[in-house]
Amino acid sequence: MNPILNKSNAYVFIAVRMKSSRLPLKAMLDIFGKPLLLRMIERIAESISLSKIVICTSTNSQDDEIEHFAIRHKFNYFRGAEMDVMGRFIDAAKKFDAETIVRVTGDNPLTDPVVLDKMIEFHLNRQAEYTFTNDLPVGTRAEIINVSALNRIYNQLSDPAYSEYMTSMLKRPDRLEVCEFHVHNKNLKRPELSVTVDTIADIDLVRDIYFYFDGCLPTLEEIIVWLDKNPSKRIIVNNNITLPEKVDCSFITD
Repeated sequence: MNPILNKSNAYVFIAVRMKSSRLPLKAMLDIFGKPLLLRMIERIAESISLSKIVICTSTNSQDDEIEHFAIRHKFNYFRGAEMDVMGRFIDAAKKFDAETIVRVTGDNPLTDPVVLDKMIEFHLNRQAEYTFTNDLPVGTRAEIINVSALNRIYNQLSDPAYSEYMTSMLKRPDRLEVCEFHVHNKNLKRPELSVTVDTIADIDLVRDIYFYFDGCLPTLEEIIVWLDKNPSKRIIVNNNITLPEKVDCSFITD
């Protein structure tokens, strides 16, 4: 598989922090002998050059461990505002001279590299500003945003502190050229499944998957087949995302 990110000025930014209310320090939890974050980077690097992957964490002292991890493994990293995720990504884009950002979150070690490649190609061919998909299981998806559009939206927010809810701020066809990517393989269209890591049950499931496949993950389709053969282990989710009431998603130009 040819890493198409090498052909464009695009980077994969992994948004990750050690702080988590439900599963503290999850980025460094062990999955089949390696930290979750390392497993995630290995997965993405199946199709994307490591030179195009950046760990984006915060300046909070708790995230010093993530910086040490990045230095130890010689991974690209950037530290910025803890809650202002958009601002952190914009500053990281400046440092790495990125024009397009592929955003993934650090609690998704099963992010699918094959679909990610196809999404990037789709995004560039469509000349989209923001591309997302809702077809895949939760925890295997990515989203793509042009840095110029990210800057524009960021400057229009009524309160940049709410950019933690980045996806909701970007999925605005009234303000951006938004494209939804659909997978052709119907076996991958399982949005009700979840393999993200947010709770003890989640990490147990991901560990079971890695254990069954002896630490070498197969295709997403094969993982879904395994989940269907083990229905007692499946985690089903409601994909209707509701933001906390305190979040004001308004823009200053409204």
